[in-house]
Amino acid sequence: MKDPQPGKLPTPEPPRDAAQPMRSGAFRDSESKEDGKKTAFLKKAFAFLVIIGVFYLLGKNLYQNLGEISHYRWQIRYEFLILSFLCLVINLGVASYAWKKILAFFHASLPFDQSFKIMSVSATGKYVPGKVWQYLGQIYLGRKAGLPKSVTFFSMILLFLVYNLVGILVFLFSLFFWRSFSPLLISVLSGVSISVFMVALYPPILNRVLSILFRLFKREPLTIGARFDQILHILLILIVDWIIFGIGAYLLLNSFYSIDLSQTVILCGIFAISVIAGILSFFVPAGLGVREGVQSYLLSFFIPVPMAILISLVMRVWITLGELACFLIALRIKRPKLS
Repeated sequence: MKDPQPGKLPTPEPPRDAAQPMRSGAFRDSESKEDGKKTAFLKKAFAFLVIIGVFYLLGKNLYQNLGEISHYRWQIRYEFLILSFLCLVINLGVASYAWKKILAFFHASLPFDQSFKIMSVSATGKYVPGKVWQYLGQIYLGRKAGLPKSVTFFSMILLFLVYNLVGILVFLFSLFFWRSFSPLLISVLSGVSISVFMVALYPPILNRVLSILFRLFKREPLTIGARFDQILHILLILIVDWIIFGIGAYLLLNSFYSIDLSQTVILCGIFAISVIAGILSFFVPAGLGVREGVQSYLLSFFIPVPMAILISLVMRVWITLGELACFLIALRIKRPKLS
């Protein structure tokens, strides 16, 4: 600062770094966005590498054992194949019906055709990396049908939890057919699991958990207006759903490879636990690769390795085509509109 002349106040110099904090904040925001993009890219790259790696190992093993598969006398039974797809579509329809019943717990009503369309169309989102697109699509279409976002979101969570709990029970039940586990141990595990599930699904406890979730997600509180027997009814519906899936899987496999009923029960249990493993592997879309890896590994304890790999790949294609069929059926339903 210059020395002031006599009788004059010193003239303050303009601050040189006045805009510096703003530039620094903008730089930090830009840096944060760049870090977010890098993290998202690394997640996608990791998911891609996992998928490629698993399918490479499965394909390599299958290729090395082509001789064993080629000696098998292939005979496609098309009537079994067609019936298996029918069971699969019914299986996906029953899941939509279970969601419709759960919506009633939140004092919401939705016709079955609309619940089927919402679930079938939004299910395509699980093949997009990120694991959230299926649920975002369901919430979006739910709003088109007049459902509040919170009702759709928490009814989906409840269906997700109950469906996977039933899947765990299916896996535990299938262990009785493995012949390598103690029936007493399986009975104890099943009894403990059922007891925990019954306590967790008791309406007052469910409402307590929901209130915590509502505070966590900063949503208006909702309560489940259901009796315990109504929740058990949902469990029964989903158990029937798994039975229908098991019948479909039995028909599918017996359309090209002979497998008895006990092995079908084992297959359903393995499929249930491999689906849960795929869900927990949040970094890959639709559990792609993870489900096939777990399924083929566990199946290899009962059938030849190349056939176990082939079955896991066939079931992936089967389910994808079944979901595609439900999607095409859903497009013919007028409401809710997709745009």
